Amino acid sequence: MLSVITHSGGQSAQLTGLLSDLVPGAIKGLIRDVLVLELEVDDPQFIALCEDAGACRVSGGLDVAVRQARSDLILLAAPGLRLDAFALDRLGRNLAELGAGAASKGLALTGPTLPGLGFLASPRGLVTSRRRLLDLPAGTSLEAGLIRASRGAPRLAIAG
Repeated sequence: MLSVITHSGGQSAQLTGLLSDLVPGAIKGLIRDVLVLELEVDDPQFIALCEDAGACRVSGGLDVAVRQARSDLILLAAPGLRLDAFALDRLGRNLAELGAGAASKGLALTGPTLPGLGFLASPRGLVTSRRRLLDLPAGTSLEAGLIRASRGAPRLAIAG
């Protein structure tokens, strides 16, 4: 089971898409909880969106959210990450195949790329261990944590 950490990125529409994509994963038991870093504390649309989706709003940085996550396996998700039902199934299968290796090295989620150029795509998501994320400096943003923690992680082209 995964805890998902994301933020709105200033665009509620992208967050809406991600949160709706996560629903089938929650129903199937792949997603345990969703935490959304609050960048726009006074935005009523943002607050309503999180409440409607059952996502927990977190004030503070990535380190605070990582500590509040209920799972030891965490998916850092850029707001623009898209995970349709096929992608969620594929992610679940890959995590099962990788076992403990997914936590130790992480699994970077990228968009479709040209064959052989997947290493050039910046990750849109990363599945990794809580411990690995707690090793990041305090105050690290979600984007910086995603880039730093995905170095050396195997990549899975999953997100459109």
